[in-house]
Amino acid sequence: MPKVKAAMVVGLVAIILFSAAFRMALNAYQSESDDLDTLLVTGDTQNPDRVDMVAYILNVDPQQDEAKIRLTFHPEGDLSKDGLSSIWNLKLIAPEAICSGSGGWVFERGMPLASVDLSFVLLGQVNDYPFDKHSAQLILALNRTDPDLRVPSTVLIKGGVHGYHIELEPITGFPRGINAMKMTVTRSSTVQEAAIASMAVMWAIGIGVFALIILMPAGWYNVRMPAFFAALLFGLYGLRNSLPGTPPIGAYSDFLSFLWVQGIVALALLVSIIATFKRRPI
Repeated sequence: MPKVKAAMVVGLVAIILFSAAFRMALNAYQSESDDLDTLLVTGDTQNPDRVDMVAYILNVDPQQDEAKIRLTFHPEGDLSKDGLSSIWNLKLIAPEAICSGSGGWVFERGMPLASVDLSFVLLGQVNDYPFDKHSAQLILALNRTDPDLRVPSTVLIKGGVHGYHIELEPITGFPRGINAMKMTVTRSSTVQEAAIASMAVMWAIGIGVFALIILMPAGWYNVRMPAFFAALLFGLYGLRNSLPGTPPIGAYSDFLSFLWVQGIVALALLVSIIATFKRRPI
């Protein structure tokens, strides 16, 4: 009976711990989902005669140092008679962006304002993965082409990219009508936790292999060890490359775990081969 009671207590504690861990996982998922609903509104929101620019975050790619957004335009008030076109010829001002859309930078009056895809440069060090941080400055404005006057506008930025945490904050100090904001991109908490867990697994493997290195000269050896260490040597590459968004070898995470563990396994392979030549299987 005492053993049964002890088993029941252990089982109850395990259920409580599992329930707590499960709840934490759901909270982490909810937090991750909230990160994908990035939202910032800036500009002349009180002016009824304006153009609303809605910027959808399409993608961020730290390895290419690039962030892509899609701009759609919605003229309001007296600037538009149909809600789709402007009463003036408009020109998009985005000094730090490269336009890749077919709509171009100039919009003819009376014609529907087509969406535009813009690319911005992300500044940061991807080699700091998974703790890398990147930023871009987004400056958006609309001008009339004749005369060259600034048009009241607002910017609504929304969306997100899976695997990344995006923060937006307005930049002050620009003249009225110029919408400026800073975008900061970091890895999501899930990606960081997955990378840290992977590093912990690698070090667990490395410590175990190091223990085998110490034991092998003392006679603790199996003839299948060379094959095991060779497979492990290449398997670590697969584990390392399976991490989401991982850059090429040479990242900060590699210097924390991967390269060290690879060296330990390579040493173990060499020791096991020497032991094989000495023919000392148990």
